[in-house]
Amino acid sequence: MNCIDAIEGSFKCLINRFHQAYMDESLDDTIYVRNIRSLIEGLDDFIQHNKELQLIDPKILKSVIYGYARDKWLKSIRDLISKEHPPAGKTIAAESDEYYLYYFDYIYHHGMYPR
Repeated sequence: MNCIDAIEGSFKCLINRFHQAYMDESLDDTIYVRNIRSLIEGLDDFIQHNKELQLIDPKILKSVIYGYARDKWLKSIRDLISKEHPPAGKTIAAESDEYYLYYFDYIYHHGMYPR
């Protein structure tokens, strides 16, 4: 296993554990997203301060980890919606996904709910 795979795998495990705590404790979305941002910023700091890792493009790795965390969160939202309002053989509308992706992105970049 190369170092980029090890770093990516480690961060995905961290996100999985944090996501499980988020679900188990019914944490607020802002808490989840802000902490994901802290993890990703920590990843960037780690890569920037370790010269042997300078071959890794932190933007790509951050994008992969961000996408993983966002997709995991979106899946949990879909699951909650389908439990609360079971669709009659239908999938959740694409508009809902777009809204929730916007919602996650907004919290990630601004630290608060969209107004």
